[in-house]
Amino acid sequence: MSIWKEKKQGAGDRSLCRWLGVGVLALCLGAGPVSAQDDAITDDIIEDDPGDVHEDGALPQMTVETAPVQADVALNCAFATECYEDEGCQDSGFGFLLDGHGGGLDEATLMMEAMISSEAGDVFLMGARDAGAYVLSGGGFDARHMLTIGAEGAARYTVHYAEGPQVISYLGRCEVAE
Repeated sequence: MSIWKEKKQGAGDRSLCRWLGVGVLALCLGAGPVSAQDDAITDDIIEDDPGDVHEDGALPQMTVETAPVQADVALNCAFATECYEDEGCQDSGFGFLLDGHGGGLDEATLMMEAMISSEAGDVFLMGARDAGAYVLSGGGFDARHMLTIGAEGAARYTVHYAEGPQVISYLGRCEVAE
C-alpha cells in the first residue's frame, strides 16, 4: 500500500487533508473566501454529490477527493547537487519519494496533495500539476518546503528555515516510481 493511501486512512490526517484540499481548491478556483467550519460541516460538503444544491441555493465545494478527474502520483526524486546559502554548491546523494493524489476538472490541471518521504522525515505538500509540471509547497513554520518539477522531470527543491534565516537548494530530477 502506498504511503499516501496509508496516511489517508488515519482519521486526523484525513480531516487535515480534507481541510487543506477544500481551502486550496477554493482559492485556486476563485470560489471566494474559505471560512472555518467544524468537522460535521466539512464532512457534509465532502460527501455531497457535486450536482447537489444546498438548501440555501449554494453549490457544494469541490475538493481534491470529490473532483471528477482523479490521479495518483508516485515519483522518485534524486538530487545530484546541493547548495547551502551562498557557500556554493556541492555533490549530493539526497533523494525522496513523492507520493500523492490529485483531483480536478480535467487531466491537464489537477490540485495536488502529496507526501515527501525521505530519511530526513515526511513532509506534507499541496499545490498543483499543470501540463505535466508540478509546483508544491508545505512544511511547518520552522522549515518551509517548495518543490518544482518541470514537465520533462527537471526538479528544484528548496527548504527555507526561519532560524538564521537560511536556505538549502537541491537540483535534480524526478521520474515515475516503478
